[in-house]
Amino acid sequence: MGQGDSIPLSVVIPSYRGSRRFLELVDKVVNDDYSEKEVIVVVDEPLPEVLQELKKYDGTVRVIVRNGRHGKVSALNQAYRMARGEIILFLDDDVVPSQERFLEGIVKAMEGYDIGDVRKVITGTSFLARMVYYDYVGFNYGNYLIAKRIGRCIAFNGAAVAFKREGLDKVGGFIKAVSEDLETGLRSYVVGLRFTYIKDPAVLNDPPSSWREWFGQRVRWSIGAALWVKNNWRLFLRIVKENPSLAALVVLLLFPSLASMVAALLAHAELFDKLLWLLFLSLSSYHPAFALITLAMSYRFLYTLFKALVVSLISFVIFSAYFYKAAKATGMRFNILEFAAYFFLYSPLWLTMLLAGFIRVLVFKKTDVKGWVVKG
Repeated sequence: MGQGDSIPLSVVIPSYRGSRRFLELVDKVVNDDYSEKEVIVVVDEPLPEVLQELKKYDGTVRVIVRNGRHGKVSALNQAYRMARGEIILFLDDDVVPSQERFLEGIVKAMEGYDIGDVRKVITGTSFLARMVYYDYVGFNYGNYLIAKRIGRCIAFNGAAVAFKREGLDKVGGFIKAVSEDLETGLRSYVVGLRFTYIKDPAVLNDPPSSWREWFGQRVRWSIGAALWVKNNWRLFLRIVKENPSLAALVVLLLFPSLASMVAALLAHAELFDKLLWLLFLSLSSYHPAFALITLAMSYRFLYTLFKALVVSLISFVIFSAYFYKAAKATGMRFNILEFAAYFFLYSPLWLTMLLAGFIRVLVFKKTDVKGWVVKG
């Protein structure tokens, strides 16, 4: 794309204080050779050293410094109202472009579309990073399928997303919510924006730095997802009714342990049966008939557990094939041993946290998220 036919592009980077990737991201965007760009940075409570480094970009970056923590949604909407680009690219401060000529690639990918979810690739070699990597295989492939089969967005991952200005105008900017990316994505579905999944170029995305940080992130995600479903359940029913097989596939891609977890729960004997088994066990020393009954019940319990194990193994084989296909389609890697740890250990933990979030919101009516600010 030559300079004469460049489409005006605004790049928006919100940050709280400034992460370790933040200045690297700003530098890469500023030095990208795309000609018709503006860079807008919105920083709440920046660290002194971050503020000092940003001064190097005077004249090339529009820096908005805000005292106090006003939140991501507020930062996104403030920058969106200021932006002059025909396309607006929103990047979180924990991502960096994966290749040269990144901005030109985004603009080309947006031809004919109103919203584009950019592929995210998790970096790092720790066990946590490798587990989160497969989360993003599912996220990426889910939106790849939705874009291909429906052509409209249901949700996007807000770490990297592009909008045509007129499309975001129709949505009304970012929706004030705990998970603004989910709510804004669904709003784009309602107004009929044309959606694409941008495989290339991609961004490299840092995973949480610790399990404690991961836990805080997933508590926020689970509460945000519960509110998203609570606020839009009628629309979800309509979407599922129109696309039942796709909806089921996407849910299982996001939570592959769901099938085996349900099977395990169904396989457990009732409490009454267990108490009865204990009773017969206690009586076995008094009459051999009780011992035979106890043995029969034990085999029954083992059989139900065996069925759950068989379902889990079959599910693992099926989902291994699906995730291999997903990784291949989205240009990501797949390792069967890593995926086994993801499937049997990590995914059930994440699913448990998600279900706990739904109970917290729907049953206990608790919607606050510690350390997270939501302002319009």
